Amino acid sequence: MSRRFALAVALKCGIVVAVVLADARWAAAQCVGDCDGSNAVTVNEIITMVNVSLGTEAGSACPSGDGNGDGVIEINEIISAVNNLLNGCPAVPWSLQAPSPTGNDVFGVSFIDSSQGWTVGGFGDILHTADGGQTWTYQTPATITADLFGVQFVDARNGWVAGAATDAATGVQRGVIYHTSDGGQTWGQQGAGIEATVVGVALNAVAFADTLNGWVIGTSGAIAHTTDGGATWSAQASGTDKSLNAVAVTDAQNAWVVGDTGTILHTADGGASWAPQTSDTPNSLFGVFFLTAQRGFAIGDIGTLVRTTDGGGTWTASSSGPNALFAIGFADGQNGWIVGDVDTTSGMATILHTTDGGQTWTPQDSDNSNQLNGVAVVNAQNAWAVGNGGTLLHTADGANWASQSSSTTNSVYGVAFPSPTDGYAVGDFGAIARTADGGNTWSSQTSGTTMGLFAVSSVDPQLAWVAGESGTLLATGDGGATWHPQVSTTTSSLFGIEFVDAASGWVVGADGTIIHTSDSGTTWHGQQSGTIQTLSGLTFVGSGSGWAVGDGGTILHTIDGGATWVPQTSGTQESLYAVSCADQNNCWAVGGTQDATNPTQVILHTTNGGGTWTPQIGDQSNTVPLFGVTNTSAQTAWAVGDLGVILGTTDGGATWVFQESGEIDAFNAVAFVDALHGWAAGDQGIIVATTTGGH
Repeated sequence: MSRRFALAVALKCGIVVAVVLADARWAAAQCVGDCDGSNAVTVNEIITMVNVSLGTEAGSACPSGDGNGDGVIEINEIISAVNNLLNGCPAVPWSLQAPSPTGNDVFGVSFIDSSQGWTVGGFGDILHTADGGQTWTYQTPATITADLFGVQFVDARNGWVAGAATDAATGVQRGVIYHTSDGGQTWGQQGAGIEATVVGVALNAVAFADTLNGWVIGTSGAIAHTTDGGATWSAQASGTDKSLNAVAVTDAQNAWVVGDTGTILHTADGGASWAPQTSDTPNSLFGVFFLTAQRGFAIGDIGTLVRTTDGGGTWTASSSGPNALFAIGFADGQNGWIVGDVDTTSGMATILHTTDGGQTWTPQDSDNSNQLNGVAVVNAQNAWAVGNGGTLLHTADGANWASQSSSTTNSVYGVAFPSPTDGYAVGDFGAIARTADGGNTWSSQTSGTTMGLFAVSSVDPQLAWVAGESGTLLATGDGGATWHPQVSTTTSSLFGIEFVDAASGWVVGADGTIIHTSDSGTTWHGQQSGTIQTLSGLTFVGSGSGWAVGDGGTILHTIDGGATWVPQTSGTQESLYAVSCADQNNCWAVGGTQDATNPTQVILHTTNGGGTWTPQIGDQSNTVPLFGVTNTSAQTAWAVGDLGVILGTTDGGATWVFQESGEIDAFNAVAFVDALHGWAAGDQGIIVATTTGGH
């Protein structure tokens, strides 16, 4: 369960702007010529660019060679690549490290068997797996930059994707269709015959009955049909201007389309005519699946679930709960899944499962905090679910779901680097990620819990401790190969943790909780905080001097290792989330209010150990709350917060400078090992890094 999570619903309907903005971070500029993403250009990569420009290699061989994104590698781009070869890639203030293989929202998924599958998502993402999702590779050619919402493969070679592109010059949106006949190695654009139909339209879904007969559907009631595998398309009259969100096909003649305000359409003649059906719901519908030409299901907003046993002649509505449902799939007549929005109570994405043909639906734990947009089912054991923030989930037994991302796509709340190469990140639903190469690669570790993990402290690459929900404490002595629970003596959620050596550590949390260990966590003992306010942040300078911060502007200070804690005057009633001290005199505390109508930002600074705390001005708006702060000296510090904000100072906070992170989601934690090398982590598993101090 998240400590802080806000729902940002990007429904698969006509609200395309919301979808496009969902992950703008992944549109960041690349180093021209860096074909393999290594942040360096080689002679072989220059040769590859030349071959692509001559047409002897596909653009997908070097997407970064197309520096301006116009689909062509030109001489000026080759010159830029040569400059990067000679001088190195330009320094980027902050670069993305995780999640992997993608952090873009994933909207659609198609599997033809338990090994071969494809996903599509924002910014032209096309991913392919040949091993059931153990590894994923990009298949996106440089020519595809559109947001892709639908995908279907009918065999190992033939597949189609559909979505929407926006003209950079005019701002006009148009629907796009791409086809592959070689398993995604190359993609060609389709749409001949419907050039006018797709203007101003987003294509939300694609479905084929076989290699020849298929449909695409989209906003403004758009329906297009092909009988030749997409070589030509023809517009079909839907009779509605509602956004159409999903399509199901049982054969070349029969198809159903669902959309906004309970819209259901059916054709029995290949789309020559479409007839409306009474859905028995006013709610928007986002997914549809037919097992036979008679038996089908449609799902949608507010847990809407409607079913038919007569081809849609009659639909009967029921509810699965309050959460929006976005996709549905069946393995056979009995076994199926539905995926959807994040549950506001558990903070977990919705997965529902049936083993009785949809008579009853049972929730399954997704252990993921991101909205799920698509599902693909190949048999009663194997299914895949995809969603926001690059979420890729898989079940191999029909009951338990596991992430196929290398780190996590859950929100990350704590990050710690005991060395320039070794780091830990922790987050929602027991997520722990570990790097041993400075974050170039991150791998998931087994925490043994599904509790939210909110903070991590590490004193060397092997020793680390984690604090979390409901008094959860974990420790490792082998670099995270194994994590062991520790007895915290509290059931309060724990939000901050600090170890100063291998033995001495403190933890703070809800209800004014402070606990301390002097034996590496073998035993923990309570300390008297003198407050019932939630304490969120903690820092120590040596084993004696420490500060804790929390709600209501609370700042506590100790000079005796926590035997006594004394309140300090912060001058604010705003929540404080983090505190960091360079020495016993110079500290910063940050916080603010997450309020959609009146957000606030707080930066407090002291030069006398907290005897006085003085407000400092952060970003120009001064309204983005900050959740993390760290420093490397009394002059140099960084603060991170909502909306991808990173601020840096090199003059003790007299001025704070905005640093471009390329992100729009919240950063919850930040860590630096020196004035140049640092990491920030946040929602949807984002981890970014800098080797320039963020400058």
